[in-house]
Amino acid sequence: MKKQLVLLCAALWLVSCGDESTSKIDTNNTPDDMAGSDSMAEVDIVPTDTDDTLPDETGDGLLSDEDGLVANDTDPNCQPGDFPDVCGSWAQVMIFTSTANGAGFDVVIVEIRTLSLLTQRQQGGHLWVDSKMCHIEIINKTALNPVKILMPQSFADALILLHKEADITIDGNYFQPTYWELRSVDQTSIGADPSAYELPTTPDDPRAEDWDNNDIKGLTVLINAGFSNGTTHIVQKSSSELTGVVAGTGQDQMIGGTVYWTEKQAVLTTDNPLFKTGMQNIIDESKPNTWQQKRIPAEWSCTDVTANGGTLFPQ
Repeated sequence: MKKQLVLLCAALWLVSCGDESTSKIDTNNTPDDMAGSDSMAEVDIVPTDTDDTLPDETGDGLLSDEDGLVANDTDPNCQPGDFPDVCGSWAQVMIFTSTANGAGFDVVIVEIRTLSLLTQRQQGGHLWVDSKMCHIEIINKTALNPVKILMPQSFADALILLHKEADITIDGNYFQPTYWELRSVDQTSIGADPSAYELPTTPDDPRAEDWDNNDIKGLTVLINAGFSNGTTHIVQKSSSELTGVVAGTGQDQMIGGTVYWTEKQAVLTTDNPLFKTGMQNIIDESKPNTWQQKRIPAEWSCTDVTANGGTLFPQ
């Protein structure tokens, strides 16, 4: 399938998407990736939960009624005008299918499921999306293959809050351009073109960071291969692109579609030499690579999203 048919990131041990850390800066993606973003002003976002505090973003102010948008009396960050109103708090699930190999294993088919907490602001058809990943699950879909990858909750907790942009049409078609995410590396080292970034490969590289605060650089991932277990500490580079459709209105409103993603990882350290090369993941376009969003109460935190994930998005 071409990019326009699918979208978004993820990886086998390290799956996709961000955290509420206030010490790490999301330097991601250049304005020319964002359709229509040059003419849109950024606006303040008010934290909804002390457990998942979102840093304020300050911009040039909101567009007024004179700009052709209808102001919202209760929320200055929501001015949908004639476009579908998708402002507010959302839970998002992404399901990636990957063929993975490396570390001495045969090819493994893996399903990666991520849950995220989103806050969306809107001016007309342009959206600002703050996304915090809450939970990651990796499911081995290959019969008789013993490999299991465990993403500790510390992995998702450590990921930074992501600031994405997207666009919708009057008819409700949704598009998020390619978004690059670099994990457990110094965000100021990324540069203007995240796609060209070369990952650190050793823990003495000054760009590598200890995001999960265990005094070891990289993010911790646990591997159970049946005959051999181990712990790895990795850095990751991933990209995601979303297309979809807005359906319904009010609390029953949903957004969803397909995701196109890429992923690369480097193992900084491991206690098992078998795992030093890591597992490199390639999107399996013959299998589902999808995303879906549902509205949630404004006061929900990542804890609530994770606890209710099975109800919101039954497997």
